Amino acid sequence: MAFAEAYARCAGGRIVLATMLLVVLCAPTRGQAPDEGNATTRPGDDAAWRAQMERRMENLEQENRELKAQAVQPPATQPFAGFEFAPRTGQVTPPDFDIHKYVAEGNFPGSIRIPNTNISIQVGGFAQVDAIFDNHQIGSKDSFIVSSIPTSNEGAGQTNFSVKQTRLFLKTEAPTPIGPLVTYVEGDFFSSSDTTLRLRHAWGEIGDKHQLLGGQTWTTFMDASTYPAIFDYQGPNGMVLVRQPMVRYTENFGEDSHWQISLEDPNPDLSSAPTEAGTGTAQLPDLASNVRWSQDWGHLQLAGILRELQFDRTVGHRSTELGWGLNFSGAVNVFRPVAEGKQDNIVYQIAGGKGIANYFNDTSGLGLDGFLPAGGSLDALSIWGGFVAYQHYWTPKWASTVGYSYLHVYSVGSQPPGTYQSGNYVVANIMWYPVDRVWIGVEFLYGVRKDLSGAHGDDTRVSFSAQYRF
Repeated sequence: MAFAEAYARCAGGRIVLATMLLVVLCAPTRGQAPDEGNATTRPGDDAAWRAQMERRMENLEQENRELKAQAVQPPATQPFAGFEFAPRTGQVTPPDFDIHKYVAEGNFPGSIRIPNTNISIQVGGFAQVDAIFDNHQIGSKDSFIVSSIPTSNEGAGQTNFSVKQTRLFLKTEAPTPIGPLVTYVEGDFFSSSDTTLRLRHAWGEIGDKHQLLGGQTWTTFMDASTYPAIFDYQGPNGMVLVRQPMVRYTENFGEDSHWQISLEDPNPDLSSAPTEAGTGTAQLPDLASNVRWSQDWGHLQLAGILRELQFDRTVGHRSTELGWGLNFSGAVNVFRPVAEGKQDNIVYQIAGGKGIANYFNDTSGLGLDGFLPAGGSLDALSIWGGFVAYQHYWTPKWASTVGYSYLHVYSVGSQPPGTYQSGNYVVANIMWYPVDRVWIGVEFLYGVRKDLSGAHGDDTRVSFSAQYRF
């Protein structure tokens, strides 16, 4: 029987056949002696023997039915600990799970929220390629620097393909009890190597009505919003344009005006007669300030700067001079917009002073903040420059910009004849916007450099450019 039960559990479908075989093998045949201890049958009693076999068959069939019923029922307990075979019921995602906090829009356009924080972050920039063709040789292949045009030994033209304008930035913003906390880092590839990322901006600012900034960004003496819509990386030669480390305070008078004041890295750019050895220094930072008024039609801005110029002779006494400057700039919207955010405009700037050549596009790095003659005192050089540009939208997808810029440095006594004196800059372009975040265009540039001796040189450049923003 134990064998029959085991077999039935393993193969319930064959229990009937197994029962028949067991009956044949185990039951005594007629004419044989009965089993010992079996007192219910006697030899030769066929009726009694048949009745006993029928009872035994009924018992086996009943046991077979019970075993089959047990085989199709699920086990009372799970056979493998840790595994769940029953289907899940109810909601799979927890009811308190907020998917929006992982892709939530940030506090400013183009940003997203960092999960589990109150910080909004934005990553952006663009890839740009410039195909540049010059009819004469120029010292700067990637940007149109008028002061780098040779005034003697005019060389042959050149072709250059560049991706150095490609740019990447990271911006964050987080609320605080005293106003938004903003950080900004930006770089491009205008370094000595074509593959090295160069730092442009790196600053943090906190506050709302009263803001405190620390880091490197545009000087407070300039108006960055007047940069014309041109491809050339350098920009107008007579524009005040420089980035440098600073600490700046801003007072906002509502949404339409502000006042700023800053202490900035002085970095005086001086030159001297060959007999005078030494370095340009400054014990005090540059002090710059501006006030700005904005309206629907555009804006006006007036900026000023004071700076110390100091030439520290290797042998002899130190010579110091005061530098100063004023910068008036603005923008005017004209005609009706052809589409949202696309309106004709005029941007302009005129600036001048003494000892501020390092703040102008064309003269930065030429040693023209001041000049130390042999045996004399440091002279802060006078300078003035400006530009005007007009941007016109032909259609929402086509636009052009034309502009002119001029810069002039006033010389003193014994400066070398090859010293830069003035520069002219002319630009015109046409741009096509096939889709959002992409533009393609062609730009014409013409520049003339004039030296103190009267020698001059010029260059004509044509640039084909394409930019892809992200």
